[in-house]
Amino acid sequence: MPKAKIYLADLTHNGLVLSSNVFPLSIGLVGAYLLDKKPDEVSLELFKYPEDLSQALETEVPDIVGFANYSWNYDLARQYAKTIKKLWPETVIVFGGPNYGLTDEEIAAFWKRNPDIDFHVAREGEEAFCLLLDALVAADFDVAKIKTQRQEIGNIHYAIGDEIIQGPLLPRLNLEDVPSPYLMGLMDKFFDENLGPMIHTTRGCPFSCAFCTEGTKYYNLVSQREGQLEAEMTYISERVRGPRDLYISDANFGMFKQDYEKARIIAQCQEKYNYPKYVHVSTGKNQKERVVDIVKSLNGAVSMAASLQSTDATVLANVARSNISVDKLSEAGKMANTNATGTYSELILGLPGDSIAAHKQSLRDTVEMDFDNIRMYQLIMLPQTVLNTPDNRVKYDMRTKHRIMPRSFGRYALAGEEIVSVESEEILVSNSTLPFDDYVTCREMDLTIEILHNGKVFAEVQGLCKAYGLSWFDFIMRFFDRRREFSDDITKMYDDFRVGTSDRLWDSAEELGDNVRRDIDRMLVDERGTNEMSTGKATAFFVLFDQMNTVIFSVLEDWLADLGKLDDLASAYLKELQRFSRIRKQALLSEKADYNESFSFDMEKAEKNSFQILPEQLSINSAQIYSLTHNSVQRELIENYADEFGDSFDGLGKLLMRYPHIHRLFRKPVAAA
Repeated sequence: MPKAKIYLADLTHNGLVLSSNVFPLSIGLVGAYLLDKKPDEVSLELFKYPEDLSQALETEVPDIVGFANYSWNYDLARQYAKTIKKLWPETVIVFGGPNYGLTDEEIAAFWKRNPDIDFHVAREGEEAFCLLLDALVAADFDVAKIKTQRQEIGNIHYAIGDEIIQGPLLPRLNLEDVPSPYLMGLMDKFFDENLGPMIHTTRGCPFSCAFCTEGTKYYNLVSQREGQLEAEMTYISERVRGPRDLYISDANFGMFKQDYEKARIIAQCQEKYNYPKYVHVSTGKNQKERVVDIVKSLNGAVSMAASLQSTDATVLANVARSNISVDKLSEAGKMANTNATGTYSELILGLPGDSIAAHKQSLRDTVEMDFDNIRMYQLIMLPQTVLNTPDNRVKYDMRTKHRIMPRSFGRYALAGEEIVSVESEEILVSNSTLPFDDYVTCREMDLTIEILHNGKVFAEVQGLCKAYGLSWFDFIMRFFDRRREFSDDITKMYDDFRVGTSDRLWDSAEELGDNVRRDIDRMLVDERGTNEMSTGKATAFFVLFDQMNTVIFSVLEDWLADLGKLDDLASAYLKELQRFSRIRKQALLSEKADYNESFSFDMEKAEKNSFQILPEQLSINSAQIYSLTHNSVQRELIENYADEFGDSFDGLGKLLMRYPHIHRLFRKPVAAA
């Protein structure tokens, strides 16, 4: 009997910038499990880029095409499915992933919108896909026969008219039983200049957050994966060609005792292969002392997270969120920062019970806990989350709109057929406690935090505020309250952001899709992209930096004057620090741009003390020439990120948003002999 030919695709849009720049781990795991269980029955290939899938389909049509169904590639997958069914109707189309739904109402709506999909895998997919393949082989790949018999297949859903057949829920897998797709060679084709390897060492999450796809009871049991990690990390480290980043899909890395050994393996690769330089992973929500210890062992490659989402007690109760105390989080953040380890927190605007006052307090709390970066998200109504159910929408008077997902649209071709696709996400824009106008004001507040605080772009001012005993958050709010008073350019930046936040919204995904398809030619050449936060930050840093730098220092000067702290020495230091701040960041991505400048204050000492030092402690007797240059580590990073993100405006914005420690690229002062 010939082998079943299977294509598995976890597609990414790839216009000016890749929308998803990681290896397709999910389909790799499904593929590895299939080959392990049915080595003589299956022939399969994995796909990430749409053009590669099109070329393969035009060369040989498989028996099954399986698509990973995530929010960032759902429409691309369904448009391919529609075209495949038009060209080759006998090909079986299978979807699988979290972008599906929990309630019967949500599931029925999915099937009504997607008549070209034959089956959807709900929950874990490895064993379910094997069972589905058995049923298809037994039916000679006759989908109608399976449906007519109303076969119930574990974790498999399908539609017969308006009726939805839902197979029984399969037990959770032991992750040690899933072979590594890397060690099987399935991922070799993805070691290119663009994609970053992704691995997982756990699956599941013990928490029950209502806004998260892993917050349901099904995923509460955490399964560990240890046995294959060392061989897998060695395999990856010896082959990685593009970004020197590693992505780990775990929900709580560092929280479990097994993570000590995992961190040891990763640190061993850092020492032997100089990889990974940076690890993208969500660290644990509890056991913060253990998390800090593990994070420190990875040489600054991991940022320690405190995923607060909100610090308001009512909001947290509404979303079944249990956080450790603010004091413990603050202490953990300070512990992590002592070893040049980055820290970040996450907030979600618009959770039930949120308000402008609650959101501002959450921002204050996280800034004053000294987290390097605050990732501020809007509430996305994700399928397969408790918060997205119809009952909760009514309970909290959730009003939503649809927006274009950043960088997630494009035009593709398959066998002479044009495919135009755009991904959208449904976001909350108001609820019973957060009117729309307040929501927009909160978003402008978030932009201000993104520009002034994240990435330590203005560490000089932040440090000096602390040296004077002033609240850095209060300084940010002083700027925010006057944001439309400084210059026409800064006003326009905020106005453009407000337009992007308020106007580029649609009532439905269908309306959004129709609009994009009419405008696709312009969108594909517009380097500014569709992410208003990214665009605003890139504008502030790459276009208006001189203005912003001048304004920021003038706000501090005015504040010190109001407090009676602005003497002649402080005034002179502010002027020199403003110049120093400008020079060390200008032409940032030009590794050949070095500067020699004279200063009357000890800038090396200031920088080594994170600028948390008073002017009188820095004054020197005679002017000193300082060389402001990039060191070898910085030059390597600049080269790598220039290759990864390119020089388009959208790419530069993505760099600032994705690389949370941009201050590590700022030129260092070295006193001339």
